[in-house]
Amino acid sequence: MKSEIRLKIADVIIQMQSRFALLQPTKEERRRLHSERFNNFFYKGKGKPEILIKVNIVKNFPKVVGARPIFITTHFQGGEEDWSLLKKGDSYIYECHLHDRKQVVFVNKTFEKADAYLLFQEINGWSWGMGGIIYDFLQVLLINYLSLHNKGIFVHGVGLKDKNAKGLLFAGKSRAGKSTSARLWHRYSNAMVLNDDRMIVRKYADKFFIYGSCWHGEFNDYLDTRIQPAPLEKLFFIYHATRNTAKKIPAKRAFSLLYPNLFPAFWDKESLENIASFAKDLVSTIPCYRLGFVNNKRIIPFVRKI
Repeated sequence: MKSEIRLKIADVIIQMQSRFALLQPTKEERRRLHSERFNNFFYKGKGKPEILIKVNIVKNFPKVVGARPIFITTHFQGGEEDWSLLKKGDSYIYECHLHDRKQVVFVNKTFEKADAYLLFQEINGWSWGMGGIIYDFLQVLLINYLSLHNKGIFVHGVGLKDKNAKGLLFAGKSRAGKSTSARLWHRYSNAMVLNDDRMIVRKYADKFFIYGSCWHGEFNDYLDTRIQPAPLEKLFFIYHATRNTAKKIPAKRAFSLLYPNLFPAFWDKESLENIASFAKDLVSTIPCYRLGFVNNKRIIPFVRKI
């Protein structure tokens, strides 16, 4: 084996290996990956990987025959097809069509093993860069793995590790104030911002924990912080308001607000049921609030008093 990388994201150990050499990230890749943050996910322990990705370099992609598309995304800027997920029998095929990270990946039915194919490039030759695997394939793989095995969920939200190691999760759609909240807490408190857009929630021994991930939103000043989970104490559904206000809400209402902020695997019934069940358990266990906030530092003591 010529090259190997191990990552640990939300306590899931992922191993990427190849008989081809691993390239060091270019300046552009370091900027896009925010390597100071990504480096925190490298794992040097001896734990057994739960997910194995084998990377191959080819001059032509293997032919995909008899597969049906089950999910297609388009790029938010140009509108061209970004990536798609196909299914053939019990296995899955991931295809990325963007010119800077074209790839085809064959994934087994449990999302524990994958064979990734990247194209030979005149400049790089028979070598590969991890950026092409991380965005967006690794995220898609992990969403499916966690949901299928009922091990956790991805949430659109800001996660904080506050005083006394308390975990706070602020969920919200685009423009709800996630990055704004992350900026405020990062600048005016001693809380650790775990992520400003994509949080992972897992459950151990009847307790919920929040984890940061490699994938973030527009605010990234916190990226050099350590990667640590935090026991979840409160869940807030945020929105911009003319004054700071909080209202505790029942589980049924909380579920209706949480579900649109999840990353559901629409293509698999079992995964969807697991996500819904996990979310219901979460909002039934953790105190949930509607939180209207003003863009200033007074929201920090306000939240801490709730």
